[in-house]
Amino acid sequence: MPAIPLYFLSFLCFGLACRNLGAAGSWREALKKLGMSLAENPGLRLLAGGVLGWVLAGGWGIVLGAASAGILPAIVVSRRQRRQQAKLELQLLDGLTLMQGGLKAGFNLYQTLELVSREMDPPLAAICSRIISEVQLGVPMDTAWERAGKEVANETFSELVTAVTIQRQMGGDLVFVLGTLRESLRQKLNVAAKLKSATSQGRLTGTVVAILPIALGGIIHLIMPEFIRPLLVDPVGQLLLGIAFALEVVGTWMISRICQVDP
Repeated sequence: MPAIPLYFLSFLCFGLACRNLGAAGSWREALKKLGMSLAENPGLRLLAGGVLGWVLAGGWGIVLGAASAGILPAIVVSRRQRRQQAKLELQLLDGLTLMQGGLKAGFNLYQTLELVSREMDPPLAAICSRIISEVQLGVPMDTAWERAGKEVANETFSELVTAVTIQRQMGGDLVFVLGTLRESLRQKLNVAAKLKSATSQGRLTGTVVAILPIALGGIIHLIMPEFIRPLLVDPVGQLLLGIAFALEVVGTWMISRICQVDP
């Protein structure tokens, strides 16, 4: 590929990477919620990876390395967040049942939290354990719940925090409120399952659209290498491949966004 497009891609990819490095504080917060950690010197690791890629793979090595540094962290964190939110939704269904049963058995809210932290798995158990630890350190129960609600940033958990806070300040039947919240969550999960089933064909289409051109290109390269060689060695062919790859990414992203329906 000509030098100008290569340098343009390098600067563009490094711009994405530097944007992620500039948002290191927010990344640390997001990774902390996911139970992950961020390297203390990501800039040095990025520079070392770029130099190594340049030496081993030429100019394209640094382009691909910088693109990975700029895009992959966002993809990984976003996927982990979605998975953790989905897991928390499922756990809250059992957790609300456990809390409701504990309160009916005569436990207070603190003892109910201890029960949930013992019986459930992370992330719900970790959230309850964090609330218990803050209360043991002298933080008011309402404040500990509100902090947990801000950190978790889950709609159902925020409703639980609101219900607990109102009950502690104004009084009321918390057992009934938890039962209503549990039933609402159950219906929401049922709708989400139906939506996932309804959009499965679209998601499969997105996967095929992403894989098919690469698979066909590989097959043609094996059968008729002279037919595909101009795309790999000619500057115009490389430019066309780059444009096709960019359009492929955009198309796959658009299909995934269309199929992502919130219940």
